[in-house]
Amino acid sequence: MNVLPSDLTSAALGARDRLATLARSAATAGLGSAGLSGSATAMGAAARAAVFGDALLGAIRARLEALRNAAK
Repeated sequence: MNVLPSDLTSAALGARDRLATLARSAATAGLGSAGLSGSATAMGAAARAAVFGDALLGAIRARLEALRNAAK
């Protein structure tokens, strides 16, 4: 039996990869010709991915809490 559903696990892995990619692009955005506007766009995308990742972690935490309560 899997503790977490496979779609939740794959969503978490995808969110981690997306956030890592966006963080790298935000770090290098200021180096390009777009300057500050490209940097702001990249940081905004990374922030949205971080908020999604945080919400996803909240869902995983709630799932694990429900399993913990059911096991009592």
